Amino acid sequence: MYPMWRSIALACVLACGGTSPKTTTATGPNGQDPVDRSEPTSSGGSTTVKPGDPPPPTSGGESGGRVQGSGNRCDTIPTADLSIDGLLDDWKDSRIVARIGSPNDGAIEMHCAWDGTAIAFAFDIKDDRLIRVKGGAEDKVTFSLAAGTKPVSVVVFPGNSMAKAKITKPGKVEAADSLQPKGFSVEIMVPAAAIPDFSPSTPQFALDAVFHDSDAATGGDTTPLAIKQPIELGDRKDLLDDFLSTVKLRRTDIKVDQLVDLDPDRKGKERIVAGGTVIGILTDQFAYVSLPAASPADVKKVELIALGPKNQQIITALVRQTGNGGARELLMMWTVWSGQLQPLVNIEVKKELGANVLEVSYTVTKAKKGSELVVEAKPAVGFTPDSWNEVPAGDSDPILLPWDDAKSGIAYTLKGAEVERRDIPKKKKKR
Repeated sequence: MYPMWRSIALACVLACGGTSPKTTTATGPNGQDPVDRSEPTSSGGSTTVKPGDPPPPTSGGESGGRVQGSGNRCDTIPTADLSIDGLLDDWKDSRIVARIGSPNDGAIEMHCAWDGTAIAFAFDIKDDRLIRVKGGAEDKVTFSLAAGTKPVSVVVFPGNSMAKAKITKPGKVEAADSLQPKGFSVEIMVPAAAIPDFSPSTPQFALDAVFHDSDAATGGDTTPLAIKQPIELGDRKDLLDDFLSTVKLRRTDIKVDQLVDLDPDRKGKERIVAGGTVIGILTDQFAYVSLPAASPADVKKVELIALGPKNQQIITALVRQTGNGGARELLMMWTVWSGQLQPLVNIEVKKELGANVLEVSYTVTKAKKGSELVVEAKPAVGFTPDSWNEVPAGDSDPILLPWDDAKSGIAYTLKGAEVERRDIPKKKKKR
């Protein structure tokens, strides 16, 4: 049996750089950095992929760094070039991203721009009766933009001859309105830094813009017109596409795609994307590890657990390896620091040889010093102390033996960027 585990350990050394999976670097979207496919250092940490310059102008004739978006993507327009005055002259060459309604009863056409630092919107609202009255229902636009659970909200009561404009907004947000020949227009610009939960990993915003038309007194249609849709951040989509291309995955291969606060060294949330035999972290760049698995089917699961006094989120992967008639399963763990995947520990959780099985249970529990991963030996199936002659694994914490008189398990917790281990003593049998 020993040669099997020795061959697996050798394969891990060749593929993983010691005790950690192999990491690879490639360029980000439109980046010019050379591809680095060197073997990882002994630390096994992931390397960084930085995005390149903003996309160049398209061949359609746009100038000044303007690139038209598509679908739910805003145009790439430097927001510093926009004057938030309620007028639409800045948007004459931009694409209509969304529209709703009928010009006869009320309609909205929406333009938007994103340059990585701020997002701007222009709403051209067609309405033959702009109503502003004291003490009654009035025309207004409500705007909500969110990267998480807490949105940025703006309310605009447009100005006319009957009343001045009234705008409610956060301090860092710009908003203005203007009368138009067939209605009115509203411009809003929101700095990315002013959006709660926004981080370099945020792939899209949730937009909810509503025109509340108050035509009841004149018999018009008063149904609110709403544009509710995701606004995809083009640079983030390009980064994901470049990541998938680099690791040779399709979108249908993705099993995990979450925004989670993983990195104590960075503000906001990071995007974890896992599929095939790869785990990636996407921020304003991407880093990834290739798991020591022969096929995607050998990656049993990738999930997050909370460890330590601060319940820091840890990435785990359960990987199955086979060879020479036997098999083992490894529980592999990483934390994320400065956008990099940093290996913590590999733990053998199962070994099989024919019908013989050694296995452990593992679960996260609360302790005095925060959450712990408690690993405990299960009763052996087939194996006995006399028949077990395996040399302990050198590339991981070896599997716990149920006949170990010193301990029944090990508790793992997190202290800073390191794992701490605590033996769980075996309970004494009552006489």
